[in-house]
Amino acid sequence: MDQRRTTLSEREQKQLRGLARRKIREVEGRFLAEGIRVVEDLLNSPLQTDWLCASSTLEDAPRGARLLGVAAQRGIPIRVVPERDLLALAPTEHSQGVLAVARTPRAAWDEVLPSEGRSVVLLLDSVQDPGNVGTLARTAEALGVTALVSLTGTADPWNPKAVRAAAGSLFRLPVLAGDWPEATERLRGAGYRLLAADAGGVPPPEPGGRVALVMGNEGAGLSAAVRAGVDGTVAVPIRGRAESLNVAAAAAILLHELTR
Repeated sequence: MDQRRTTLSEREQKQLRGLARRKIREVEGRFLAEGIRVVEDLLNSPLQTDWLCASSTLEDAPRGARLLGVAAQRGIPIRVVPERDLLALAPTEHSQGVLAVARTPRAAWDEVLPSEGRSVVLLLDSVQDPGNVGTLARTAEALGVTALVSLTGTADPWNPKAVRAAAGSLFRLPVLAGDWPEATERLRGAGYRLLAADAGGVPPPEPGGRVALVMGNEGAGLSAAVRAGVDGTVAVPIRGRAESLNVAAAAAILLHELTR
């Protein structure tokens, strides 16, 4: 059976536009993946892909043709539309000619935290920029972090810009959502030491054991509740004249120290 169609139904157009909004993503339990590399990673992951919307020029390139071939082999419905139509529907600028609608994975604390052994968990406290959230997820996955926890007030990790910035890492890294009281209860119950990144902190400890690292808001830093609830604060030593580092850059350095 041919899975291709050259028109989008009104429902499909509405879904593509709606998934740019967090509320709709949460209600539907779905998200948008955009770009050839990201959709390739999605198709190589265990996540369920509902359907693809591709530019009519995508298969002109060998990589695009391979992507569509993989989707067709798996029976994933494909909608091929004029490039201008896809650009109008894409949630980010400079679309690479393909969008995918997929099911948002649901991770549970009991399934994610290991019962023993060393582990590092990354928590985001009101990080606002979806691009930073995606970059933090990519960094965490690359360095072997156990899970990413999106605390209340943080940009949705399944925002299309975050998904694109994560470059496939969100499809492999367990992502949890919750508030600070629940997170502290779960992590302390599992034997984690809670640390937060702060300019006035000390260098990170030697790697080992179980550590949860909290990264705060890009401008305001840590919330009062997090600052009062952690076991200590850590910082990257600044030797030059820069006042601070971008949250994703600081997290990369601290996580490297904690996971090495």
